Amino acid sequence: MKLGKLFLIILVPALVYVALKGVLYFNAKRTVDDIVTNTAHVADVRYSGISTDLRGAVTVEGIRIEPLGYDDMVVVDSIRISSDDPMFFIRGGQWEPGSQEPPPNSMSFSVSGVQVPLSSDFIEAMETKPGGSSDSCEQGMELEPAFLARMGFDELTMDMDGHYRLDETTNTLEFGVGMDLHDIESREFAATMTDVDVTALSHGTAPQFSLGRMSFKMNVVPEFGRQVLKTCAVATDLTVEQWSDVLADHAIQALRQQGISLGSGLRNAVQRFYRDWGEFEVVSAPSQPVGLLSLMFLPPDQLADNLSLRMALNGENITDTRFTLEAARGGGLAGMLGGQQPGVDSSPAPKKRRVVVRRSYEGIPVQDIGDYVGHQIQLKPLGQPMREGLLRGVGNGEAEVQQLLHGGKYSVHVPLTQIESLKVLVREEVPPSS
Repeated sequence: MKLGKLFLIILVPALVYVALKGVLYFNAKRTVDDIVTNTAHVADVRYSGISTDLRGAVTVEGIRIEPLGYDDMVVVDSIRISSDDPMFFIRGGQWEPGSQEPPPNSMSFSVSGVQVPLSSDFIEAMETKPGGSSDSCEQGMELEPAFLARMGFDELTMDMDGHYRLDETTNTLEFGVGMDLHDIESREFAATMTDVDVTALSHGTAPQFSLGRMSFKMNVVPEFGRQVLKTCAVATDLTVEQWSDVLADHAIQALRQQGISLGSGLRNAVQRFYRDWGEFEVVSAPSQPVGLLSLMFLPPDQLADNLSLRMALNGENITDTRFTLEAARGGGLAGMLGGQQPGVDSSPAPKKRRVVVRRSYEGIPVQDIGDYVGHQIQLKPLGQPMREGLLRGVGNGEAEVQQLLHGGKYSVHVPLTQIESLKVLVREEVPPSS
């Protein structure tokens, strides 16, 4: 009798595991097969296998997509979807707004090893400009298939990923997406929203929230950028350096057409980017969360300060970020998006207003240093010279400051208890003189 009970104690958990594993696999396979069936009229989709994890993940491997009418094939090494709620997949891995079941508190996906051929028929199908023109040199860096083929690319290889995490205890929502075009460029976007109406979100309605932090990074592989310039220069009278200026001027002009006129500092940064390539980063880290609804009615020239925008090129802060904005119909984002502020006269406003920004270092309490990671600071340690540079991080009782020396960079670590004074670089808009 005792042996029988022991056998049940061992057998029952094993049976439960096998049953849950089977349900998870069955639901995943049914969902994937439904997708294959529903897309059969446009492509022949096949896959080599499906794997599941009871911790909350489904992976589909060896995907082959052959669009009907083409001999070429898109290959995907794997697609993985994971969640902190294993029952989400056991229930079928589907959620609809307004349903009784809440969405999982976190989800993430990754698509690895996507290979897209750049053969002639694919180029015709993927061409975006009317008339079949695909000269990226004349139209700016649009990375169209024909231009990449001119550069010697036979295929595009890329990875993609994304995630979100909802914390009901703090009413915050974190999300981000990323894409990496191998040997070309990568882009990352991430944001943290606060004061999220979790109930509205679970019912599929648009919730109100505030922006806590946002970042965007674009990294163009320098070798690829230089090859772009060489490709543009072939069979033209312009040098590689002149093509660098052409592409930079095209980017500046495109912004001007959107009503954004860059000051000398930002223009120089754009020109350096198209010459040296590398990483461009924009970070918004306001000291207090900013309500997105309030931004809709904020004058455009106040957006940068209210969002505490910081821009950097290849790790160096762009200190001169002056620009001029021309708002359309009404002020703020509401006007730029085609709306109008309540009670605001719709008569044309002055076309442009020059924004002058003064930068200066202001003292802050040492205990608040953690709020200024990513900012330019002046830090005076006891008995040591002033440290001026980028605050890269604060941890283990130390502050890491990145300084420039003889054209290079190096970091110093200063114990927080040894900081005699601390200042941070701030931006202040100078009111126009009457």
